[in-house]
Order: sequence, then structure tokens, then C-alpha cells
Amino acid sequence: MLSPTRGGFGDGHVFRFRRPVSIRRLGDCSTSFESRPLLSGCLERTVTGANLSFGSLSSFSLEPPDLQRFYRLEQSRVNASNYEKIIGLLSDEGLVTEASALFAELKSLDLTPSSSSYSSIICGLAKKGGFAKALSFLDEMIEVNLIPDSQTFHALIQAYGRYNMYDEIGDCLKRMEVVGCLPDHLTCNLLIQEFSRGGLIKRMEKLYHTALTKRVHLQPSTSVAMLDAYAKFGPIDRMEKMLKRVVNSNSQIKDDSVRKVATVYIDNYMFSRLDDLGLALSSISGSPDLVWCLRLLSHACLLSRKGMDSVIGAMEVAGVSWTITTANIILLTYLKMQDFTHLRAVLHDLVTNQIKPDMVTVGILFDAIGNGFDGTHTLQLWQRMGFLSEALELSTDPLVLAAFGKGKFLKCCEDIYSRFDPEDREGRNWSYKELIDLVPRICG
Repeated sequence: MLSPTRGGFGDGHVFRFRRPVSIRRLGDCSTSFESRPLLSGCLERTVTGANLSFGSLSSFSLEPPDLQRFYRLEQSRVNASNYEKIIGLLSDEGLVTEASALFAELKSLDLTPSSSSYSSIICGLAKKGGFAKALSFLDEMIEVNLIPDSQTFHALIQAYGRYNMYDEIGDCLKRMEVVGCLPDHLTCNLLIQEFSRGGLIKRMEKLYHTALTKRVHLQPSTSVAMLDAYAKFGPIDRMEKMLKRVVNSNSQIKDDSVRKVATVYIDNYMFSRLDDLGLALSSISGSPDLVWCLRLLSHACLLSRKGMDSVIGAMEVAGVSWTITTANIILLTYLKMQDFTHLRAVLHDLVTNQIKPDMVTVGILFDAIGNGFDGTHTLQLWQRMGFLSEALELSTDPLVLAAFGKGKFLKCCEDIYSRFDPEDREGRNWSYKELIDLVPRICG
């Protein structure tokens, strides 16, 4: 068992809150008036049309009227257990004011709050940043001889991390030890994760090495959090070492984490590593579209026709269809090469294969036109298809723009967008035709 005063530890534990339930659904009550407790019924079933509003427990307002009659029959079943359920649900939903009111009412009825009720209030307040009140409830809990469990402290640690209050995390660990709730491997994982998210690399690494020395089980999510930290803050060699650990453990990596690593490679002109990353990702059942995007980008950034052809051939063998991301990578490569013959052929293939263009495709076409390409046929074809009258879409993977940058057309579109008030930006649905008409007038 690790001690925070002897090396400390712990991140990685995600506090197991109860399954979220919308407060609008708490009117889900039993219709069996003879045998079911009101609050228990509210937690278990749905009655169509039932409405439940919260003031205090004794003033629940239920519709239809026959449920009011049911409530009066069930007064004897109002107990600490049912309060606990409602307090838990309210806290999970972030309604800490209402939960606190019910908690106060529970005590006013001379009912004894359970450790679960205290924990729900503490966790709910901490998530909202109400740390002073949360600690007040924690002190009260200890005073009445209820020992907080590790989940309560883990929720506090997560909340402190969310608000970048890392010194307070240390105080929380000391408090854990004082009350006899010693940190465990879940605490260790949780701490590493929070330090990773906060960019506290030295503290993250110190705790990580302590965990390895003491053979603490490290969760896959902890390795991924460290990978994200190295991708954001460096250094690259440690990022790659952690990536290897994640891949070897067959841990699932979210697409956002993969893109962070890929962006590091792109920014440092390490394009060949993109192919390696794609192959590694495919071995752990990564997103197929992202895998092929990475592999194709690896060769496109190097303007390697042979490499691109090999990846496209592999896609055909695997029976993988092109996406607009695939097409735009190839189009951008041909644009950079000034190979208008192949660019025209790919634009034609989009229509033949029913691949819908997006903003990036339109930008490529107009940038090519600016460089001497005759795009009349493509524009006429898009017009006949009705594509130009459709609302703008950006379906291309963001890694493509990270690798190739934004062309003149897309930069002009951003400039136009920035000139509108926020209300107009949100409330207006742009079509491709409207934007195409505006660009030459504003950007020349």
C-alpha cells in the first residue's frame, strides 16, 4: 500500500457515480397505489404524463392528482434510504442546492444521514467548484464517526484537477491518511492522470516511476493520459516510448489522442512515422478511416506517388472505399505538384463514385483555378447536381489541414466568417454558392 507521505501516488480512478438520470424523469412512479413506496416507485418506473417538481421532500408536487393521493398514503415510508436515493440523483445531476436542501430536511426529521448521502453531497459540490462547502460536509461526516471511502476522496481529487488546484490535491491525500483511508492503486492512477492533464510532467513522471517500482497496476487510461501529456508538452522520445507501451498493451486509444501524436510528427516533419502510427493503430482495432488517413498522409506529405499508390492499392485489396478525406489528401498532393491532369481525374472520380465534396474540396478547386486550372466543367457538374446550393460541410479529417495548411480560399472564408457578429454566425446557414460569390468580392 503506497502512502502519500512516502512517495505518494495515484491517478486513474474515475469516480463511479450512479447512472445519470434526468430530473425531468424523476416523475417515473409506480401506478400500483396499494403496495409501492412513492420514492422507490419514482426511481424505478415511468408513468406517462407524470410531473415531479422539487421543493422539499414533504412538498413534492405530483401530477396527476391520484399520485398525490398515493403520496399521502405513503407518508410512513419516507425514510433515510429514500432520501439517500433522491439526494444521490440530484447530486449526480449537478442540482446541489436542491440536494443540500433535502439533506437539511433529512436531519430536521431526526433521520440519520448515511455515508452515501454525505458522499453524494460532497462529490456534487466539488464538481461544481464548491470546495469550502464540500470540505465542511466532509468534516461533519468525520465528526459523526462516518469514515469517507476512497471514492469520495477520488471525486475530490478529480474536481481539484479540473480546477487546476494541484496543491489542494496534496492536502486531500494527507486528509485521506489521517482518517485511515489509505490511497490505493486507483488513487495512484488517478493522480498520474490529473498531473498529466495539468501538464505537471515532473510530478507525473515521479509518481509513475514510484508506481513501477512498487509494482502498482497501471490502468490503460493512465498510459493514454501520459501519452497525451507528452504529445502536448514533449519530449518526443518519451511520447513514442509511451505510445509503444499503449500499443503493446492493446489499449484502445481515442482518435483525439492519435491525432495529437500525429500532429507532433507533422509539426516536426517526421512524416514516415505517420505510416508507422497507422499500422500500429490497425493492430489494436483503431478507427479504419483514421488508419488509412495516417498512412496516406505519410506519403502525400513527401509527395511520393509510389508510396500513395501502394497505400491506395492496399485499400483496394482490403475492400476499403474512399472517403472525402482520402480524396482530398490526393487532390491536395496533386495541387502541390501542379499535376492538373490527375487532379481533374480525381475530381471526376468523386462524382462517379458518389463521394460528396466538402469545404476542403471546394477550396482545392478554387486554389487550383487561381493557379491556372480550368475548373468550369467541375463547377457546372456540381451546379447540375445541386451540390452548390447545399449547406456548407467540413467532413475532412482535421489532420489533412494540419499537414497541408489552409489554402487561399479557406483563409478567405475564415476572414469572411470573422467579420460577422457571433449571433449572425450561429443563426445563418451558408450555402457553397453564397460563399463562392462572396470570396472574390471580399478577398479579390
